[in-house]
Amino acid sequence: MKQTTREEPVKITVLSGLGAKAPAAILIETTKVRLLLDAGGPLDPGTACEWVSDLERRGWPDAILISHDHPDHTGSLAQLPSDIPLYCTSETARALPAGRRWRALASRGEQRIAGVRVTTGQAGHSLDGVWLHLALGQGIFYSGDTCLESAVFPFDPPPTAAIALLDTSYGRYDQSLAAAQAAMTDHLKHPTVMPVPASGRAAEIALWFIDNSESTHVGDENLTRLALDEGCHQALARLLALPDTLRRPGIDARLRELLTVPPSATPHLLLVDDDGLRNTWPGFHTLHSGYLTPSRRRQVAAGEATWQRWNVHPRLTDITTLMNLLQAQELWPLFTELTPEWQRDFPLSPPAQKLAMVTPTRALHPTSEVCNAAG
Repeated sequence: MKQTTREEPVKITVLSGLGAKAPAAILIETTKVRLLLDAGGPLDPGTACEWVSDLERRGWPDAILISHDHPDHTGSLAQLPSDIPLYCTSETARALPAGRRWRALASRGEQRIAGVRVTTGQAGHSLDGVWLHLALGQGIFYSGDTCLESAVFPFDPPPTAAIALLDTSYGRYDQSLAAAQAAMTDHLKHPTVMPVPASGRAAEIALWFIDNSESTHVGDENLTRLALDEGCHQALARLLALPDTLRRPGIDARLRELLTVPPSATPHLLLVDDDGLRNTWPGFHTLHSGYLTPSRRRQVAAGEATWQRWNVHPRLTDITTLMNLLQAQELWPLFTELTPEWQRDFPLSPPAQKLAMVTPTRALHPTSEVCNAAG
């Protein structure tokens, strides 16, 4: 769809991530510049990412901007030419392929990238993970993965933008984190292991566990019945090493306490840095709290593990809040299957409208729109 106005047309192509839970890869193009937002790898081990070959056919971008360090946003970088300028925060740079050059992306602030004014802010999902705002037309906002409920990671209100590319990984789910936490206590009656992203929910689950001794079935000894593996421990240390403005206020003393207490030899809750591959830990009940790979879905179905969501993405209520904050005129709901209800509740982009007409639908091919960033 092309709109004729004084604003320069902008083409948005979701190479991967519209109409399905899928890796993140969004191409933004004008007549002067081409920017790739995120370069996600496969969610399921052993599967391929077709979006990279499609991008090669279209032509490599002038720059790559990475929102945060999780594999579904970084995992295909090794397949892209290493001479394309890549921008990310220093924490995200830890997840780059060995030797990959990178340029600093502000944790908060404005900078010019390939001639485009880019504003960044904290996204509330992971260590120094950011959202991106592009000053094209009346604004394009890309949330990356975001969360408005985290007790550890702040969320910065964004500037207004006509077009909103939003994390909607939870679809139309609308339960609060507090309700999810209450449900989680039922899964902690026995020694439990939770595979978690070390740079994501690990710290907040640890804080919640030690702060809720009466409800997590281990009495007053929660701090001494918690253990973090090396990956989670290192991520916690890096979190505390960041400027304090990149953490929620009032939590530093408790985070330091987590670092200084020796790990329990017989923990009731063990938090392990999740590699997506390992599924069992002898002596522990396995509790998953996020995306389930096919093998983990089979594990849960067989009763060999359990699952309880811990909110790290926006609820439906939060999507409405973000659309109102942005004063957005057009929503691209990312990382979820689309149903007609989305079209009823939000002003969808034309590609999203087409996908939402089928219940449910999965986008198997890149979807794009030429617009003027005014909706």
